[in-house]
Amino acid sequence: MNTGTQVNAVGALLILLGVVIALTSWLLFPVCEMHGLFVETKAGVMLPMPCGYTARAESAVGALIVVAGGLLIARNSPETRQAVGIFSIAHGILVILFPTALIGMCRMADHPCRQLTLPALEILGIAVIIIGVFLFWKRE
Repeated sequence: MNTGTQVNAVGALLILLGVVIALTSWLLFPVCEMHGLFVETKAGVMLPMPCGYTARAESAVGALIVVAGGLLIARNSPETRQAVGIFSIAHGILVILFPTALIGMCRMADHPCRQLTLPALEILGIAVIIIGVFLFWKRE
């Protein structure tokens, strides 16, 4: 497999991972909001739990990963590979940090976001980081 075909395949994999990340919290492993679980304020207003805000952030990062994969396919140069590699590492770190440290998930261990969504996002984030490291260190 030549370098161009290999890089195009990695770009397509990034696009696929970005779509999966964007859809994980809503369709594949839905967060509490999709199960009808909300936080009720003293005023009676129903607000999403923290996992709902994490899902929104993950959708945005997933979209950025799709753009990075498309850029890699559209322009296959060593500089583009390294730049997309750095961005992929950063995006993968964000995929992991949003549910674990930045926004968080629900505190209840039996909520669906803690049981399914969180582990799935961690695994997907690690996969994006690995691809980013591969692209960053890829030589011609």
